[in-house]
Amino acid sequence: MIEVKVDFARCDANGTCAALMPDVFQIADNGLLEQVATTVPADRDQDLDEVILCCPMGAISRA
Repeated sequence: MIEVKVDFARCDANGTCAALMPDVFQIADNGLLEQVATTVPADRDQDLDEVILCCPMGAISRA
């Protein structure tokens, strides 16, 4: 498993991560990002890498 970390202080909740990995990230009704999973299976490492690269605020990383 790969641990996923979100720096919520940097996050602007633009929704890119939620669009790419909706089972891990969601935009709540209040417009803020929710991290619904803190780990992803190792075979999803490329999906996670895409989310990390696409986050415009650099708020997502591997822990």
